[in-house]
Amino acid sequence: MFERWLVGTKALARHRSAPLAQSRARFLDHLQNLGMAHTNLRSVAGYLLQIVALLKLSEWRDVTLSELEVAAIEWSKNRSAYSGHPAQSLSTPFFMWVSKKWLNFEERLVVPEKPKVWFATEIADYTDRMKVELGLSTVTIHERMLRATEFLRWFSHKSQIFGEIRLQDVDAYLAEKSKRWKTITLIGECHFLKAFFRHAHHRGWCGNNIAEGIKAPPNRREIFAPQGPKWSAVLKLLRCTDGEDPASIRAKALLSLYAVYALRSGEALRLRLTDINWERNCFTIRRGKRGGFQEFPIRPDVRVALRKYIDTIRPQCQFADVFITNKRPHRPLRSGTMRSLIGKRMKKMGIVSPHFGPQSLRHACATQLLHKGMHLQDIADFLGHRSCESVRTYAKFSAKALRAVVATDLTTGL
Repeated sequence: MFERWLVGTKALARHRSAPLAQSRARFLDHLQNLGMAHTNLRSVAGYLLQIVALLKLSEWRDVTLSELEVAAIEWSKNRSAYSGHPAQSLSTPFFMWVSKKWLNFEERLVVPEKPKVWFATEIADYTDRMKVELGLSTVTIHERMLRATEFLRWFSHKSQIFGEIRLQDVDAYLAEKSKRWKTITLIGECHFLKAFFRHAHHRGWCGNNIAEGIKAPPNRREIFAPQGPKWSAVLKLLRCTDGEDPASIRAKALLSLYAVYALRSGEALRLRLTDINWERNCFTIRRGKRGGFQEFPIRPDVRVALRKYIDTIRPQCQFADVFITNKRPHRPLRSGTMRSLIGKRMKKMGIVSPHFGPQSLRHACATQLLHKGMHLQDIADFLGHRSCESVRTYAKFSAKALRAVVATDLTTGL
């Protein structure tokens, strides 16, 4: 029953003779049905043998989480004795992951009771309103819910009564977070909390003074410092993302949208299958800041990338979003995941940039449009800004050009 994943007479004999062989085989079959690669299945099979040995599972019994943690520590210390290879940075986390998945699969993992979630009713109501009344995307709902939950968890150590929340509490929370967060992250947090407390005021849970009193810090950026990579690096990134694996095909489609159309992270992720009109060769974007919709023609290279992803790679699932996780359970991609994926690709290629991720590609595109001589208002419309005033963020001037201006003798002829 292990023939599908293992090769070699000795390996097969070892896996067949170890305890709980049928259970291990069923679990491997379960992972294969979820889409796990063949190489990873062989690795999991080896880990299962070590889990059986370390936990001394001659037959099934309940296993506590603390037992797993002790076994994982022993595994990391003595891995070379078990497998002949030294422990790597991901060895212990992978050991815990396999252990938990297998024991949960067999309903044998005993986990401690989860602590009470304070303000669960308010969070559920907020989530329901975003979904039903406001019609926000799954990604936006998830992000806003997490931010509100994090604040309420922090406040629950002070009080468990929602009506006792004051603006001073929000200020104290933001002051504490500002010690670890960058300014741009703090600005985002202020916007999320402002939206939550507007909902709370709408429901009559608190006064309007909290939402109106939340002030985001100014986002002062050095005007001479570009916020994205050079355009030549962006073009190199697009050219080099030509792999035939699912991750590369999906990345090619996303990178094309971010780089060519300068979309915000959430704007590309909110794209739905029905937003693409292949006959008219255009797609419609839901703008993130100024709201409304904006239609773009599809460039030939972007069309090829999108069709290749949707027709050959995109999983069939209940969601209408274009960009879906490759692994099960399938769900729409989230902004944090996308920033990480694109950032890793940029760093792997050695691209130099003050920032990484979709926003850096947006900056690079806007800067390139300025270099091409596009009018500020046209660029503002293309980027989805309310006015051309916002475009000045991308208007960078080189120190060399400034020195040339300063060196010009303006007193000649006086």
